[in-house]
Amino acid sequence: MIYKQNIEIPSYLCDIDDRLHVWAAVRLCQEVTEYHGNATGIGFKTLLEQNRAWVITRAYYDIKRLPDAFDKIMLSTWSRGNNGLVCNRDYRVLAANGDELLTGTSCWVMIDMTARRVLRLNDLIANYENHPDLATEFDSLPRMVAPKMTDNDIKMQRPVSFGMLDHTMHVNNSEYIRMLFDYMHEIGFGTDRPFKFDISYHMESRPGEILTLMHREENGCHWLQINNPRAVSVTAKIF
Repeated sequence: MIYKQNIEIPSYLCDIDDRLHVWAAVRLCQEVTEYHGNATGIGFKTLLEQNRAWVITRAYYDIKRLPDAFDKIMLSTWSRGNNGLVCNRDYRVLAANGDELLTGTSCWVMIDMTARRVLRLNDLIANYENHPDLATEFDSLPRMVAPKMTDNDIKMQRPVSFGMLDHTMHVNNSEYIRMLFDYMHEIGFGTDRPFKFDISYHMESRPGEILTLMHREENGCHWLQINNPRAVSVTAKIF
């Protein structure tokens, strides 16, 4: 029910201070999710044969401390069940001495790769073993209500490059986080202290599109939004 993996942090996932990038921490959570899926028969290769894939729609991370290069950590993940459409999955990252570094909770849906539509989970993972423990304070993530952004909030633009895409042929969820925290670094936000990060994924972004990042600070929270030419792609809050 709980999948655990011991990892030594590679230096190529770290920043100029040899601290794990936020996007890399999220990518490691995504990787251990894939390992758990493979171990339980619902990993990428198995689903690809059925023309299906998992897609993340929402995530919340409580970051106490990001590990340094070559630190040894233990990353664990488990499913907390589903409501027929959305599967809840939690994460916990521990240092070698047992200190809690990061906790997270996330929401995933399974899609038909061709039709790009969400599939019902009842029959697909009917016998999947779940674990009830909460890694964070949330049993279910509350709706994110962001302030309305205007053109005055536009801060940067970036084209979708080949390296940002994953096997579902859209921008990988961690690449949005890389863009968000590249910008946050530019305005002086440091990741050398505890912080929380809440993100909602709305619309996939495709090769060749231009992504526009918007930012507004309100009541001590950094609100961020990434748009593609068709719609809002991502909404996030850092606090």
